[in-house]
Amino acid sequence: MKTATVWACKEQVTRSSIGVTAMDYSPAESYGKLRFITRTDLPMHANSTIREVWEDDVAEFVKEYNPATDYIIATGQPSAIFAMGHALGLVNKTPRFLVWRREDNHYRVLGQ
Repeated sequence: MKTATVWACKEQVTRSSIGVTAMDYSPAESYGKLRFITRTDLPMHANSTIREVWEDDVAEFVKEYNPATDYIIATGQPSAIFAMGHALGLVNKTPRFLVWRREDNHYRVLGQ
């Protein structure tokens, strides 16, 4: 049986006076193996040279995403998150989200 996957739309970083630090997604790993959907932000120009790379990343995610076992952490550009949700909808896959609960200091399944 396939292990659950936690899909983060895009790896996020925090900026401080000492530089850039990748966000810690390790608390989400209690729900499954962490993977990032895209390697770049959604290109804003239709003829962008990296647009095809972004679309290929999303297509691979849609193919591999299992709505019965997997979760999504909605990170990154709102338009990119929307586009990924739209891509899932085109193949009749319903997203399941994890949300960060600052008060509890962990992820929870949205709607539970």
